[in-house]
Amino acid sequence: MPDFTVDIGGLEALQKNLNRTKENIDGATKKLDVLGPDSIGSDELDEACADFREDWEEGLEEIKEAVEQIAEGLDKAMQSYHEVEEGIRENLRKMAEQTADLKANNV
Repeated sequence: MPDFTVDIGGLEALQKNLNRTKENIDGATKKLDVLGPDSIGSDELDEACADFREDWEEGLEEIKEAVEQIAEGLDKAMQSYHEVEEGIRENLRKMAEQTADLKANNV
């Protein structure tokens, strides 16, 4: 029994969640773009809102970049796991063929 297992379905679900997170961040950034600095009220309030919007846009962009890096690493890991599984599957198939050949030749 192996001590290490990988839940490929779980990784795929995580990948979908990361993609959804990127979409949500894009949506939030677009909503912040709609909020113009001159649309709130007094000059002080407009300036404060502009500063807030700028800070949030920068923060959201940093989060998005981090999510993209995680998603990229996850993609590479999933590809590696798929390749390992395929290699194991292929080797087991070859072993089964060799065993069948040996039995057929009464070795």
